[in-house]
Amino acid sequence: MNTSSFTRAALVAMLLALPAGASAAALDSHDSSVDGVSNLLSWVTPQENAYDHVMFLSWDLLLNRIPVDPVTGVSLIAFNSEYDATTFSGTTWPNNPAGKNAMLSDAARMYYAYSGNGAVVTLVRSLLDHQLNYGTTPDTCNWPRVPWSTAAAGSVTYGNDALREGAGVLEPDKLGELGYHGYLWMYEVTGNTVYRDAAIQCADVLVSHLRAGTSTQSPWPFRVSAESGAVVENYCSDVIAPIRLFDELIRLNLGNVAGYQTTRAAAWSWLMNSVIPTNSWYKYFEDVGVTNALTNSNQYNAGQTARYLLEHPETDPSWQTHVSGIMSWIQTNFGGTDNGELGLQFGARVISEQQSYKYKMASHTSRFAAVKALYSEATGDATAKDVAFRTLNWCTYMCRSNGVVIEGPAEDAHDPTCWFTDGHGDYVRHFMIALGAFPEWAPTGESHLLRSSSVVRSVSYVANTINYVTFDAASTEVLRVSQAPASVTADGAPLASRQDLAQQGWTYNASTGVLRVRHDDATAIRVVTGAALGVGPPRDAVQSLLASPNPSQGTVRIAFVIPRPARVEIAVCDVAGRLVRNLSAGPLAAGPHEAAWDGKDASGQPVSPGVYQVRLKGAGMDLSTRIVRVE
Repeated sequence: MNTSSFTRAALVAMLLALPAGASAAALDSHDSSVDGVSNLLSWVTPQENAYDHVMFLSWDLLLNRIPVDPVTGVSLIAFNSEYDATTFSGTTWPNNPAGKNAMLSDAARMYYAYSGNGAVVTLVRSLLDHQLNYGTTPDTCNWPRVPWSTAAAGSVTYGNDALREGAGVLEPDKLGELGYHGYLWMYEVTGNTVYRDAAIQCADVLVSHLRAGTSTQSPWPFRVSAESGAVVENYCSDVIAPIRLFDELIRLNLGNVAGYQTTRAAAWSWLMNSVIPTNSWYKYFEDVGVTNALTNSNQYNAGQTARYLLEHPETDPSWQTHVSGIMSWIQTNFGGTDNGELGLQFGARVISEQQSYKYKMASHTSRFAAVKALYSEATGDATAKDVAFRTLNWCTYMCRSNGVVIEGPAEDAHDPTCWFTDGHGDYVRHFMIALGAFPEWAPTGESHLLRSSSVVRSVSYVANTINYVTFDAASTEVLRVSQAPASVTADGAPLASRQDLAQQGWTYNASTGVLRVRHDDATAIRVVTGAALGVGPPRDAVQSLLASPNPSQGTVRIAFVIPRPARVEIAVCDVAGRLVRNLSAGPLAAGPHEAAWDGKDASGQPVSPGVYQVRLKGAGMDLSTRIVRVE
């Protein structure tokens, strides 16, 4: 079906009003269903499992269906922006590594805490490692040692997209996105200073290239030549990404704090005085042709800014006015009928991407829903909550039963390939944001950590106990638990049950199963409930063993996840299966772990270049992955 044949009339016919619980013609591959007032329900039943289920399917495809490159041992996600919905192979469209890896990192940060599935962290870490090793600008560049935003399709190295953006061109806003959501998050999870230093480098380069912002010039260009610093495109409204990076580095007292404060203030002033009052939301997408005309507005930058204001209202006394205005602008400009698709579909407000590619998409629609949920949480606006709920329900229909997530029906008819951003990284994270705002949308009879003001470094769900460790000693968490808590401890000390969280302690709502925890000077939290927990499908059975960098001349990090405490053995073998070296043997706790191989055998001698196998045995697993040693 081509785009022109997907008419408004066809869509109206597909979405005819139905009796409660009845189904109509399919929305993509699922029969659509509505409630007693003809508002959209999810295709997943029961409804309370809907968001949990599509998130699981989306991650399951990335972990278990997308091929791994046989040479590097890295998922093809690293080399492609899109995949074929049938073969799962990559396409010929240019890669978008920096933005993609930032979105997947943001999604993994929240979903790991929710599910305990460390494989998502392991996968994303391998993508970040590949970006650091093969997707970073040279030291000699005017923009040195920062992430390339694009690459040729299928290329192991980045910065070489000659089809759309231009080889040697980077996008400064992506330094903020990947620096914060990717590198700095991974530092807080692992403590590995490689990621910290990469985030600081992104921030330092942004500081050194700050310029005055005007109505036609942003504090940083949208596109620049990394080598010379020459401006390729002058304007980009996505300054909230660098602001997030500066905020966190300032909070942690890392790097050039004074420089970050000055630069953040300049970017913030430009955002508040030049962008928000005029809704000048231009430039974000890497695959749009180069032009300095300010005509192709998009909802991404606007929606990400609204999300930030709701997550950090202390930064803007007029946050409610600004968010309301931004969301109204998005709905007016991207929430109407586009390419034959209605903007309002049985209570769901469906959002298009940008003026130059005005198709309804699950990622952008779910962002609109997530911001609506945060707004309702903050203001008590019941209409916003209902719109968020119906809109997320529409988004579930874009996820097929095998985990393929399409952008939207008309876009899929126009181009049936699927994106790792729109269908996965920029999709899952919005369900997680909404669950944090309204925990009752998570499954009943199960226990999940839905939101934390800190990065969650580790989490496990075992029997009637939830254990988690936060990066910050002072933070608050929102959980939905299957049974009333019997006890909550912080670093082994009991926390008190309270009526509110004006002080550290915990509150529990028996009618919703929502537990809220505040701890002021501890990182290890233990929740024991009154009966055994249900924790949903056995997601921790998803297994992975990833080595990076790969190929390698030096030390290789081997990341893995074990589903339960167990004795684990890790060894390196040659292609004939002969033992080269034992790397680890001993008891380990459940969760993500790392081993290292310096390229030497058991006698301490460097091995010859070639292909080697890493084997992991234990905790009911027998996994292997290839490592290529090069001279």
